[in-house]
Amino acid sequence: MGEHDDKSKSGKHAEGVARNYVDSERPGSEFDTREMPAVPDELDETPADESVAGIFVNPNKPGSTTDTIVHKRDELEETKADPPSETPAKEAGEFTAADSDDDDEDATAMSTRKREVFDDLETREVPSLSDDWKKRASDVAAAMGEPSEMIDAFGDPIEPDASLAASVAAASGEMPLPTTDEPSKVAGPVLEKARAAQAEWAKLRFEQRLPFFDALRAEMVSQRSDYVPAMATAVGRPMVEALTGEYLPVLEVLRTLDEVVPPLLVEHHSAGPPTTHDGLTACVRMVPYGVVLLTNGQPSPFAYPMTLMIDALAAGNAVILCGAEHHPRINETMRKMFRRANFPENLVQVIGGDTETIRVIVEAGPDKLIFDGDSELGSRLAQRCVSAGCEFQFVRKAKDMLVVLKNADLERALTAALTGAFASGGMRQGAVERIVVEDGVYDEFRMRFIDAIRTMNSHHAQLASINDAYNPRRAQMLIDDAIAKGARVTYPAGEEPGRWIHWKAGIIEALPANAKLSSERLEGPGCALYRTDKPAEEALKLLRILPANNVSVMGTPGRELTAQLEALPASRVSINEPLLGGAGLAGGAPLGPDLPRTMCGPHSMLRPKLIVHTEDNGRRIAWFPYTDDKAYALMDAMEAMYGTAAGKRLKAAFKLAINPTMRRLIKDGE
Repeated sequence: MGEHDDKSKSGKHAEGVARNYVDSERPGSEFDTREMPAVPDELDETPADESVAGIFVNPNKPGSTTDTIVHKRDELEETKADPPSETPAKEAGEFTAADSDDDDEDATAMSTRKREVFDDLETREVPSLSDDWKKRASDVAAAMGEPSEMIDAFGDPIEPDASLAASVAAASGEMPLPTTDEPSKVAGPVLEKARAAQAEWAKLRFEQRLPFFDALRAEMVSQRSDYVPAMATAVGRPMVEALTGEYLPVLEVLRTLDEVVPPLLVEHHSAGPPTTHDGLTACVRMVPYGVVLLTNGQPSPFAYPMTLMIDALAAGNAVILCGAEHHPRINETMRKMFRRANFPENLVQVIGGDTETIRVIVEAGPDKLIFDGDSELGSRLAQRCVSAGCEFQFVRKAKDMLVVLKNADLERALTAALTGAFASGGMRQGAVERIVVEDGVYDEFRMRFIDAIRTMNSHHAQLASINDAYNPRRAQMLIDDAIAKGARVTYPAGEEPGRWIHWKAGIIEALPANAKLSSERLEGPGCALYRTDKPAEEALKLLRILPANNVSVMGTPGRELTAQLEALPASRVSINEPLLGGAGLAGGAPLGPDLPRTMCGPHSMLRPKLIVHTEDNGRRIAWFPYTDDKAYALMDAMEAMYGTAAGKRLKAAFKLAINPTMRRLIKDGE
């Protein structure tokens, strides 16, 4: 006891408080110094290795806390009546998906809503535990009957995973595949394991694969109270945006798999073989590629890769994901979800997404690469794919568009524009960077839009910082180039960031077509306004400069304008409804951020394969020996085989029928 006893006897606890120690030379010093309630005197004799009121293990050693405990409603009622020290703690691993009924959800919500002294603390990254703390935590885990190896493994309540340490290291951005002169020796085993898993997975029918996706869906639903807050903290977005922009679109994909995928797997039989191959039967069968390599940028670290992985797996492929290197916690969350859903080992592999890792995997020879990222890097990878025999698919860059007609509800249009352009500071997939406004309402829309930006606060944006993803130097270069070519830029809230919004929102007007900003995404808090009296023509002109995945139209167009808007070259066009992240349509067309299933859907995970059968062992045209008689016979019979005029085709067919020599030359028979 020692020093602890001396403090208790001297009554120093009665002085006041236990404080977080702040020191720039010690880990964890970024925490604010805050006052906490004094530990009651009657608890002074509590052994140092036990919890005090479920919070402190030892008040003299900051950072020593217990695991988060989830209580049911009846336990909460008992907790109110019993002293804190008598509250029974759930053992780690007791909470499972089966425990997540409606009552537990309410109880958990009640527990999280309970006012505590920590409610006003900001969310921060917790520093790594030192070796001394790890040893103490391992001793406590051993006393509770848990394996000490699970201390750094997120407390998974399931059997230990032998590959967990390596996976965590890979997801943390460490280079899992060292660069060598012979990358196949390094990445080869990774591909071999994936191919072995895919061979067994492809043998299953779709209805046999579906239970795995149902388990993944159940995992996401039952553990949403853990995944969503952690995801929102990791990507720096409010809970609403994390839900509607990242989480719900994935659940929508899982919900509609049985409607989208089975029609793609149906064999397409030929109407009839050509005359030159009489006696054959043929069909086109959609088969999986094999091992699909996915790379992911940082604007959508969860919804985009999860959608592609689910589609690839549903089609029968194995998946290797090179996740966004700026979001290692999200990468590990995805790996954990598939593992908890009991997908086959090595079927889904999540590794760090740095450039060298992607290069090494590509050179090892996967079957398909879907690349989302820098265009220059994409061109280099495309060349390597040609050498490795890997099919390359580049996810096109696009700038989404909002069209405001003169009969639109301006209040609704302003809300759509403000949210579409500045949610997440404009750093999310599907951000609106171009707003085309019809001439009749342009002045009023502009005035009200600027006023809305000027008064925008944390209740609108709810984002403290976008510095992890935002490149201000690149954005400023694009702005300077636009100004030099005649554009006007307005910062309604001023040049300096405000108290709640730590970035400045900009409006660009009169942007010329030759400016770099017209053909490149700003990828930041800004949008361009375009004034026109012909909105469909202006939108078409802008889409030819740089395409859009989503075109949202606010207002009710007439029949002719509707036809023009629907014909715009975009993946999705919505009339009088903004296409914001998280919406969904029945039939498997999720409207998540920049995730149109028409562009990168399940069909892109399948390739057509021609299957031919014959019961005839006869000879074929163009087999050796070549003769001029065969060539003339084919030319004479061409009208009968391929003529478009019915009369001429019948006449030529009759001549062919009464000429046995010509028939023999064409059939190449004896």
